[in-house]
Amino acid sequence: MRMIDENKKIKNREFEKVVKVDFYILEVNELSESLFDMSKSIKDYQLSQRELMDSFIKLIATAIDDKSKYTGGHCNRVPKLVMMIIEEANISKEGVFKEFNIKNKEELREINISAWLHDCGKVTTPEYVVDKATKLETIYNRIHEIRTRFEVINRDLIIESYKKLKLNEDENTVKKWLKNEQKSLKEDFEFVASMNIGNEFMKDEDKERIKNIASRKWMRYFDNTLGLSKEELLRFKSSDKSFPILENLLSNKNWHIKDREDSSLEEDKIYGFKTPIPKDLYNFGEIYNLTISRGTLTEEERYKIQDHIKMTIKMLEQLPFPDNLKNVPLFAGAHHETLIGTGYPRKLVKEQMPLPARILALTDVFEALTASDRPYKDSKTLSESIKILSFMVKDKHLDKEVFELFLKSGVYLKYAEAYLKKEQIDEVDISKYLEK
Repeated sequence: MRMIDENKKIKNREFEKVVKVDFYILEVNELSESLFDMSKSIKDYQLSQRELMDSFIKLIATAIDDKSKYTGGHCNRVPKLVMMIIEEANISKEGVFKEFNIKNKEELREINISAWLHDCGKVTTPEYVVDKATKLETIYNRIHEIRTRFEVINRDLIIESYKKLKLNEDENTVKKWLKNEQKSLKEDFEFVASMNIGNEFMKDEDKERIKNIASRKWMRYFDNTLGLSKEELLRFKSSDKSFPILENLLSNKNWHIKDREDSSLEEDKIYGFKTPIPKDLYNFGEIYNLTISRGTLTEEERYKIQDHIKMTIKMLEQLPFPDNLKNVPLFAGAHHETLIGTGYPRKLVKEQMPLPARILALTDVFEALTASDRPYKDSKTLSESIKILSFMVKDKHLDKEVFELFLKSGVYLKYAEAYLKKEQIDEVDISKYLEK
């Protein structure tokens, strides 16, 4: 009977509870020793496998952070904050947390792994899209190409001035004309360059000015289809070979378009993704990019960045997770969803998002707001970050009860003291954000 009990412990993977039982019968006693040794061996093997798996998961997360200086230590910090909130949620007996109960270490591990892998799909996101700091940037900032065209026009103006003088036009009049033309040209380039930065919302009149500047002509004397890769050459559906060619200063050309050839639409149906897919894979048109209303990303590039969560889900759902980790794809894959179905990629609502997923969603935003290792933006102070979170809670993008727990438990301050710079930690009046 005692042997049966020990065998049940092994069957239930309770290896640490298995004990050696002494029997008078030699064979039975040896069997008991064998069961005990076997349980210890299995336990040690599982522990080594778990350590290997956990190390591999952290390796992936570290690789994603190292892939781009703009993501910094995001994948490393998010799990730490998630587990801090989970600990408080497990203690709290208020509201939704009454029903939330972490039963064992395996449940904690499932949530922790979800947090470590929440951005694993970013391994497929092109670095130049993630790092795109200006509107004209691809692998490099194409403002240099455009500046060269302005330089060509400037030299053409100088040449034109000499022609005028040769035709005996008044020298002072010619000098004044050249000075005004060069001044106007310089101002136009400075305007184009300033619009390339993408710091502020672009007004309609600014977009019109870009189009007017674009219509200015310059003369091209060399074949622009030479020195191209096969893939790039395929995008030149037609090219005029009669040189010289008068071209617009800025343009949207057919070879600026990269066609979408993947099977995204069919895959989206299979996985239940509902994010609209842009017609083109990329659009490098100069006018198209320079007239981006806000920021530096085109619709196609923004989709590509959002696509990382689709890849996260695809990658995780293909892994044969054991039963104790079966929720990893759901927890990790829902951190860009909202409570009202306006998020992505599946447009889930609150009822479809388990509490760990809602905690991960808030954590992901807060870490991004306070991160001080992203060169493309200034890190927010603690009070600014919490104020932004409160707006997102009001818009039902983030969970209200999770937000209030985050504040009342003091986790926001505990995390700040550990990971924020001293100058970021300012006073926060949390009473403004809590229900009276």
